[in-house]
Amino acid sequence: MARPIIIGLAAAAAGLVWASAAAADNTEGMVGNTAVCTTSDGGQTKVYVESGGTFTLTLPDGQQTSGTVADDGSQICYTQTNPSTNDPPVCVSSVDRKVGDTWTVEARGQTQNCSLQAGRQ
Repeated sequence: MARPIIIGLAAAAAGLVWASAAAADNTEGMVGNTAVCTTSDGGQTKVYVESGGTFTLTLPDGQQTSGTVADDGSQICYTQTNPSTNDPPVCVSSVDRKVGDTWTVEARGQTQNCSLQAGRQ
């Protein structure tokens, strides 16, 4: 699987993050916890959302990427900034996740099964 697809899927799979003051704040469940997303081939990506509108991904090979995230109340868009890329942001519906939640995301033609785990894994 190509690296941009993994990054895009993992970002989409996180399913929520930083919210602007005008929008609903769906960050509480993600900040300080870990979204673990698994592809059909068994690769796991870990998504860490920080307060202040940033995220970090740890890819299956251990490499990390990061970027910004914005929630307008109806959708959350993840934009990778490090390393920089020409890929468009990955946007998903704005959903408040809690530790123990599981969900499936399809993005860019790929599927990932995710779960929100307590703490930084």
